[in-house]
Amino acid sequence: MNAVGSTPLLELRGVRCVLGGQPVLNELNLQVRRGERVAVIGPNGAGKSTLFHAISGLRPLRAG
Repeated sequence: MNAVGSTPLLELRGVRCVLGGQPVLNELNLQVRRGERVAVIGPNGAGKSTLFHAISGLRPLRAG
């Protein structure tokens, strides 16, 4: 079986994170499977660092 397309190694469903009363991540869904490379890009304030803090457990979530 091809490793790509198998069960996700990382899966986020409906992730919601609020900072200072403002939603930063809202209903975020993401799947990363074995063998995939994923880049998170965007302008300042888009939520990239918040996403990594949420994945690592450093940022509390409202949902997901």
